[in-house]
Amino acid sequence: MKILYLCSDAGIPVLGHKGAAIHVREMIAAFARAGHEVILAAQVLNKSPWEKPASVAATLLHLPPARAAQAAAQALKEFHARVGVESSLPGEVRRLLYNQELATELLRRFDGHAPDFIYERASLYGTAGVTTARALGVPLLVELNAPLAEEQTTYRGNGLGDLARRAEQWSLGQADAVLAVSAALREHALSFGLEAAKVHVFPNGVDPARFQPGPPEEPWRARLGLGLGPVLGFVGGLRPWHGVEVLPDLLGRLVPFHPDLRLVIAGDGPLRANLEASLRERGLAERAVFTGAVAHDDMGAVIRLFDIALAPYPMLDHAFYFSPLKVFEYMASGIPVVAPHCGQIAELVRHGETGWLYPAGDVDALTTACHHLLRQPKLRSALGRAAAHFIRSHYTWDHNARRAVALAGSLITAQRGQP
Repeated sequence: MKILYLCSDAGIPVLGHKGAAIHVREMIAAFARAGHEVILAAQVLNKSPWEKPASVAATLLHLPPARAAQAAAQALKEFHARVGVESSLPGEVRRLLYNQELATELLRRFDGHAPDFIYERASLYGTAGVTTARALGVPLLVELNAPLAEEQTTYRGNGLGDLARRAEQWSLGQADAVLAVSAALREHALSFGLEAAKVHVFPNGVDPARFQPGPPEEPWRARLGLGLGPVLGFVGGLRPWHGVEVLPDLLGRLVPFHPDLRLVIAGDGPLRANLEASLRERGLAERAVFTGAVAHDDMGAVIRLFDIALAPYPMLDHAFYFSPLKVFEYMASGIPVVAPHCGQIAELVRHGETGWLYPAGDVDALTTACHHLLRQPKLRSALGRAAAHFIRSHYTWDHNARRAVALAGSLITAQRGQP
């Protein structure tokens, strides 16, 4: 099939290192492995000109915002700064204007050259997919990774009131199918009044060729200066909702019992400086290694350095709607995971069988779990083997791609049967 993959979110540089960008590229790679032809239409390729762009198995259609939309958003931003007001309004207006012009540009490019279906990653004020699919007469599959309006309000503020929620409701309601990455997000979509048969759960996955069990690679140990002691590891963005603030405290609690213990933090983000300062205050700076952003091609090798992989999500004020990519990649790599008992994590990690669960936000329980596993290498090995088998058997990008194409095929057949 010919697939138009639409990612209009300015926060997702599709050739960058963010988890969302990896999700986009991995799903496209799975479509390509199955023999489908993909065009990726995206607003942003890389955040930094110094960042080496990742490769993608698609024809890349870069559609940056027009100058008029950028100028309007910049004018709003400058006005807010002038009067001393912090607001998300400039960014929201930019998103809204961009989706209007994006739909026009997509129709100009694909008029007479329609794809078989459109696969869109849902974004705030993302209406271009619906407009384009209806005009071209093709099915639209929308992948939902967050409650968009709610997340915007919680973490960034909401400058346009209820408009974001109304836009989200309209876009999901107009889509032919909604692919929610978790059961919690399926319930969120259904709360808008969507038909149950239209909303499907599509958790994240892995490429088994990229993430597989194996011994630590000595060049990587040497490069990071890890020595021969045990390693706690974390992969992901250094942001509050990932729970990384607990890592210095956790390391400090464990070191007296495990003197050779090291901590590897693979990722970057706004909390890095705070973490480094906290480690210095505890006298633990030399025991922690910050890799910065890691190319996805190298992530499997980094994860295989870990003796225990951490996903220390905190107790949140909202439902745990994530489908944590790191957990899939940890488990597929055969590394025992210690994670909170919440949301989709509790579906993936069976306590004592494929990993270790603890109550979210309980640092004592997290410490006890890590201490227990550090003392039992045979148990760690058994958990890792079971985890790898489970994930590689049930959660792959190829499986998701097959499901999506089959769903699109049924929608195409239904459309052709209509008068």
